[in-house]
Amino acid sequence: MSEPIIKPAVSRVRSRGNGAAAIAEATPAAALRGHLELRLWLRLIGCSVKMESLLSQRLRKEFKTSMARFDVLAQLERFPDGLTMSELSRRLIVSNGAITGLVDKLMQAGLVIRRYDPADRRSMIVRLTRKGRESFLRMARRHEEWVVSLLGELSVEAQSELMQNLTLLQRNLDLHGKA
Repeated sequence: MSEPIIKPAVSRVRSRGNGAAAIAEATPAAALRGHLELRLWLRLIGCSVKMESLLSQRLRKEFKTSMARFDVLAQLERFPDGLTMSELSRRLIVSNGAITGLVDKLMQAGLVIRRYDPADRRSMIVRLTRKGRESFLRMARRHEEWVVSLLGELSVEAQSELMQNLTLLQRNLDLHGKA
């Protein structure tokens, strides 16, 4: 015979100024333990999505560009000799077709050039133009300011503790990835 499933009692405590309700869970910490990991995972995803959305909106508003185009420029800035289309695709974890579309738009804007790879005429190498590099560096400075302003509301101690915990999580995930 299986154990009955006991659902934690949830009661609404008070409404916050932003309309969200604070939730108090009337269960012992041990009973919540099984769900803590799921709530943590959802919180990590939620924070990541929200930050990316805010940064994306700011890039679009101030620079009339997308996060995807910014990411392509960022990769090319790291490799002054350029990257093949396949390398870009692999580094950004997007399809070759998506990279082709992004590079086409960046070429139209004069931010990148695409040339045949002299070592392999079947491949194309993409590089930043001078205009592309200058444009990216302006965007990167603003991007950094925005990230600092978003995370800067946490105390230095909270940032340090969060970094340590995320580093531990990343190491653990890396170990699981090797299995």
